[in-house]
Amino acid sequence: MSVTITLSEILSRARVIATQTGIDANQSVLVDNRAGLRALLNSCLLETYRRKASDQKFLRDITIKNTVAISGGTGVVPDTIMREFLHQANWADSATPPSLITYYDYAADFNSGENFSQLGYVYIDGSTFYYTAPAPTTSYTGNLYVTTPSIPAITTSVVFQTQEMADDVILMLAQAIAGKIVFEGINV
Repeated sequence: MSVTITLSEILSRARVIATQTGIDANQSVLVDNRAGLRALLNSCLLETYRRKASDQKFLRDITIKNTVAISGGTGVVPDTIMREFLHQANWADSATPPSLITYYDYAADFNSGENFSQLGYVYIDGSTFYYTAPAPTTSYTGNLYVTTPSIPAITTSVVFQTQEMADDVILMLAQAIAGKIVFEGINV
């Protein structure tokens, strides 16, 4: 069951937890820097979800079905998809029955005019999905469904898949505020 927590509540809870670990959270240079805390939250969110995605027991807690609108064979990659886990993704298009689809982490020869009769294929270049449906389709327009580990979007609130995921992210943020976790490129 999903849990929605406001951004201010996440930051407040992390600050309280950091203080309860025996440090004065007010001494952290980030406490009054909302943009800095938000950047740190983003790093904590990614790291927590990467750890969960690497453990089969938790994979179901972070796997989401993402819908990508494809027009003329291309669509925008959602920011929430964890790209490093796309090889584990379940892919489907809106065909009935859905096509068999494989993911390549390199560009297939999309200019050859050839496509496979029983297999669709997709790859990412920058922030664009390129999808070639099985033959005889030459240019696919419709939805592409990607079921893969995904992080929640951070807006004024965050929707976590479970309370445990929310607690894990908040605890990691508290540890980062306390200086017990260091992320590359972020100095607290």
